Amino acid sequence: MLETARKLFALLDRRDCIQLALLFVAVLGMAFLQMASIAAVLPFLSVAANPGLVTSNAWLSWAFETGGFTSANNFLVALGSGALLALVISNAWMAATQWAQYRFVRGRTHALSTKLLKHYLFQPYVYFLRRNSGDLSKNVLAEVEQVTGGVLMPGLQLVTRAMVALVIVALLVALDPFLALLVTTVLGGLYGIFYIAVRRTLAGLGASRVAANTARYVAAGEALGAIKDVKLLGKEESFLSRFRKASSEITATVARAQIISDLPRYALETIAFGGVLLIALYLILRGDALQQVIPVLGLYAFAGYRLMPCLQQIFQALSKLRFGAAALENLHKELLGLGTQPVTSRSNGQRPSLLPLYHRLELEELTFTYPGAEAPTLKGITLSISANDTVGIMGPSGSGKTTLVDVILGLLRPEQGTLLVDGTPLTEHNLRAWQATLGYVPQHIYLSDESIAANIAFGVPPAEIDMKAVQHAARLAQIHEFVMSDLPERYWTVVGERGVRLSGGQRQRIGIARALYHDPALLVLDEATSSLDPETEAGVMAAIASLSGTRTILIIAHRESSLQGCDDILWLDSGRLMTQQPASGAGTWIAGRTTAVSCNGNSEKPRIS
Repeated sequence: MLETARKLFALLDRRDCIQLALLFVAVLGMAFLQMASIAAVLPFLSVAANPGLVTSNAWLSWAFETGGFTSANNFLVALGSGALLALVISNAWMAATQWAQYRFVRGRTHALSTKLLKHYLFQPYVYFLRRNSGDLSKNVLAEVEQVTGGVLMPGLQLVTRAMVALVIVALLVALDPFLALLVTTVLGGLYGIFYIAVRRTLAGLGASRVAANTARYVAAGEALGAIKDVKLLGKEESFLSRFRKASSEITATVARAQIISDLPRYALETIAFGGVLLIALYLILRGDALQQVIPVLGLYAFAGYRLMPCLQQIFQALSKLRFGAAALENLHKELLGLGTQPVTSRSNGQRPSLLPLYHRLELEELTFTYPGAEAPTLKGITLSISANDTVGIMGPSGSGKTTLVDVILGLLRPEQGTLLVDGTPLTEHNLRAWQATLGYVPQHIYLSDESIAANIAFGVPPAEIDMKAVQHAARLAQIHEFVMSDLPERYWTVVGERGVRLSGGQRQRIGIARALYHDPALLVLDEATSSLDPETEAGVMAAIASLSGTRTILIIAHRESSLQGCDDILWLDSGRLMTQQPASGAGTWIAGRTTAVSCNGNSEKPRIS
């Protein structure tokens, strides 16, 4: 339990702790008000059972005389009104405290979800290569909710109800120590025994819930993310089966945990209220007069009315804490564990400084190995690219083409070697300055379910979109005419999820326009036309060709047609750069194979030239 508290507090900041301290003060006040509302019942019941106490009891006599009462009935009405007022104030304070607790918990759900998403977004690119997006989404959307609702809220309830139970027991002990301790020991002991019996089961159920929830998010994400393939191959039932199994398991674990937390109530309510009769018999057998028994019995009945829910809620809170411990462990590990340190944010409210390419981009003996891989993907790459040249990159699958480009983009950090921009080594300190000058067009363009303009100015708040820059980029990508003549709302036409209302060529052109929106000095196209038909590819490549000479362009491609007009051709094989030579024919692609000497001094390698 202490370890759970330590991990929970580690997720909270200083402001959260201050709010918790204020909540504790409110809870303390609520506990004493609860005690006062119970204690106020005793004088009323005592006078109602024996009006003679108004003169025989020193405290009641003092109150009677100080209040200026003239009859026992008037005094009894005043005592009843006071008890009712104490109950109203106590319940109002309790409602306000509960509201403050719920607001605090929901606020932490928002804060922790945002904090976790920020933690993920600012991780280096390599972090996402070994994590499942469904698992990350589950942590942000579901596990934070489980921690706040299943750990933080029960923790607050545990403290609240324990405080109330303690002051009620203290009141009962003040009246009759033996009877109060006997009742408390029986009820509290039964709850304690039951909790010890089920705590391991609850911990196991909590771990099962985390695993099942991960499987559920992954199954749903993969099914909907690949819906076209799912429909084409008729695999709806296969993915539904995966989801159904995980969903069924999480339902069963949550239901079992809930029934375990509720079970003691049914048995102990019978014991508690049956115990009221036993208390009456005990007092009578002890020789107390009936006039003394009735007020004490009423007090215990009212105290039991307050105490039993407290004990049940304490047990439920302990059960939820045990069940939610696995989710807390998971969130604690994600935010504060041995994860990769996040990179800095590019958007800090100010335009970043720039490190544009004016003269030459150089790689010197660059080597990169993916985490967990046995062999390097890039092996001692050395090359030089002149500014405003168009360079093609070819090689068989798995040769390291995309990895090379990802290193140039600063997404992957080489373990050895240096990347220099106009002689300036690329480091963690100037990485954002370099990336702010880059444009990237992948093979598969991600389009959000927003307008054409919002997709071109990707990530820019709607109020800050520069429509002149949007239209200029669209013209360079040769999609402006299509947008203006064929789309009903022109640049404000919504493209649908993942751009389903557009053709492949149109999506690629929007991708190119997006890459050009910020006027990059270096444009990278990673198999940007490999999924297009020849006619569409020719149109897209014509748009790219129109940019030649105005900026540096790197093109990864498998087809010869995609590299027409390149100034240089790089050939990679098994992670090594085999050749870097100017494309022959003054930019004309000539089919055939010749032999060229490796730039790195490797053995001769055939290349297309």
